[in-house]
Amino acid sequence: MTFTRYVGDQGFDSVSYRTALATEGSVVVDRLSPQANATVDFEVDGHPLGLRPGSLALDFLDLAVLVYLADEMVERSSTSDYWTRSIDCIVPVADPNAWSSCSQHLIRSLALLSGDRWSFEWPHRTVNVPFRAHRKRLPSGFDAVCMFSGGTDSLLGAIRLLDEGKNLILVGHQAEGQSAKAQTELTAQLRQIYPGRFRFVQCRVSRSRRTTTRFALADKKENSHRPRSFLFLALAIAIAREFNITDVFMPENGFMTLNIPLQKSRTGSLSTRTTHPAFLMEFLAMTRALGLNVTVRNPFLLFSKTDMLRGLPVALGPAIRRSVSCSRAGRYNDLHVRHCGYCVPCVLRRVALMEPGLDSPDDYAFDVFTRLTHLDAAKRHDTQALVQFATRVANARPANLEVLLLSHGYFPPTVGAEIGISPTSDYAPWTSMLQRWATDLLAKVGRMPIETRRMLGVASGRRS
Repeated sequence: MTFTRYVGDQGFDSVSYRTALATEGSVVVDRLSPQANATVDFEVDGHPLGLRPGSLALDFLDLAVLVYLADEMVERSSTSDYWTRSIDCIVPVADPNAWSSCSQHLIRSLALLSGDRWSFEWPHRTVNVPFRAHRKRLPSGFDAVCMFSGGTDSLLGAIRLLDEGKNLILVGHQAEGQSAKAQTELTAQLRQIYPGRFRFVQCRVSRSRRTTTRFALADKKENSHRPRSFLFLALAIAIAREFNITDVFMPENGFMTLNIPLQKSRTGSLSTRTTHPAFLMEFLAMTRALGLNVTVRNPFLLFSKTDMLRGLPVALGPAIRRSVSCSRAGRYNDLHVRHCGYCVPCVLRRVALMEPGLDSPDDYAFDVFTRLTHLDAAKRHDTQALVQFATRVANARPANLEVLLLSHGYFPPTVGAEIGISPTSDYAPWTSMLQRWATDLLAKVGRMPIETRRMLGVASGRRS
């Protein structure tokens, strides 16, 4: 399926671009015309934010919007393997040579994220592409951009950077209601602790709400949103470029960053590479080839969520509990809770929150720690898989641990200096993190009710 970025009707000699505009049924993503079918909005403090992106940053942002929306319109179940899709994109840009030089890095980074086959054509656009103008501007004087999802990790990342004395722009993406609300409420709490130290920019990328558009978008058919982090990074980089900031931080705990498949069957939609080192290295190779002067670092590359919450100041407890980690956020709103309680992120969150004494079963729709035997097989599955995986890790030899941590994608052991905050020379920091995580999880499971331990195959106070 082919998707085209709309940049105007005049000044193009690209046959494929003109054909795409004229062909009925062709998918054209248009945020430009008066009858646009896509919107890109930035807000600061609830007011529209005016940006003046340069041609390179604007081309990058529109590319990411195209990728994000195209992903929704191609159904995985219609492919031969029920997963891998072929997605072709026509993207007019100001500098086709620059984009051609980075195409392979772009294709590989998207393939790592989405598992699809992507191709790109870069017609030369000779006309300027405007961006929505607003009077509201941000002052200068910021040190870094921190991606802010409303989750525990991004909250802890912002806190860490603020404690280091950095002045931040927090960038949030309104992917869905629960996370957007969490972003707004958490930044309000942070302002009480760090007054005047940051500004919060919230971004929204979506289909237009217009009833009539010039180009019709295909129906939404896919909700896995695997390339979402590509869009989130593009939004953060657009803000960074606007304010001449070179440092972008993407906080994610090291265990989820590796996101090693817990079981052989746990691939596809169940095992993502949102912040995986292999993806970030390809992504940064692409930005370097483009000439974008930006770094992307994960301050928690070598830390589990439990590591991150160890020694948490008491004053930050309410904000941590307000954060949202669930992969099904919003599903159980009728129960007045934000977390399902049984997905992998929820289980990891609960284990980590036990460290500072913040875990409460009342925050979850289902309690897998005391009522596991009362849940159906589907709701027990992730907890059982995590415990089985932790047992494998706890009993593994060092060489086997290295194989395990690279099983979801190879990355060189020296990546710490480029995508983390400290140099690394071997895989020991990662294997040590995995072992700490496994030992901690099994110890905490060992203190759970005997019915839970029996179902999970864990004896009291010791590993099985």
